[in-house]
Amino acid sequence: MHKKKKKNEIKKLQLISRNTSFQFVEAYKTLRTNLNFMAETNNYKKIIITGAIPSEGKSNVAVNIAVSLAETNKKVLLIDADLRKPVLHTYLRLGRQAVGLTSVLSKASKFTDAVVTYKDLGIDVLVAGVIPPNPAELLGGANMEKLLKEIEDKYDYIILDTPPISFVTDAAVLGRLVDGAILVVRQNHATIDAAKSAKRNLETAGVKIIGAVLNDYNSKTNEKESDYNYGYYSE
Repeated sequence: MHKKKKKNEIKKLQLISRNTSFQFVEAYKTLRTNLNFMAETNNYKKIIITGAIPSEGKSNVAVNIAVSLAETNKKVLLIDADLRKPVLHTYLRLGRQAVGLTSVLSKASKFTDAVVTYKDLGIDVLVAGVIPPNPAELLGGANMEKLLKEIEDKYDYIILDTPPISFVTDAAVLGRLVDGAILVVRQNHATIDAAKSAKRNLETAGVKIIGAVLNDYNSKTNEKESDYNYGYYSE
């Protein structure tokens, strides 16, 4: 029996390459421009995407950031580092593969055997693989650090989709191994206190917050005259 999805959950992937909304696409171009600028000036290339609570649409944002960057001829790797409830394999229709990040970290397979080149989107993808009993330990361990060091020269950007920062420690422990984090906040979903708590948790863990994405933005309910579906700001 399939579980019924929550009413307020973002149910499917919205891709910039398959979306005709000018505002939707332009918002990601703005985000891409900011990331490229910061990458040049601060050497940000390994970036985690996280949210305060579940159903913020962080995985959707992670995919579109990766695709948007790849459209400018950047070599991009997208990693599903949500080892508790991975969804990227579903979004990208890759199927639940046994070979993925967990098999690479456990030395059961090589990175080159686990990574998938998604030609339609122009990105490389490393799905989560088999769900492990110790996600935080794997993500914060020596093997994860070694993997990122081994592959970082092969890519211009490595985007990692991680669990919500306020629920588990995975994003915090992985944040030590990357250059920064983007916090996804869904409009009318997470409370202000939840967003503040997420920001505080990242900062306490020593993770550099390089920006935030306002997801599922509805300009009709906002006083400011803006049609962007997504908003972005940088610290």
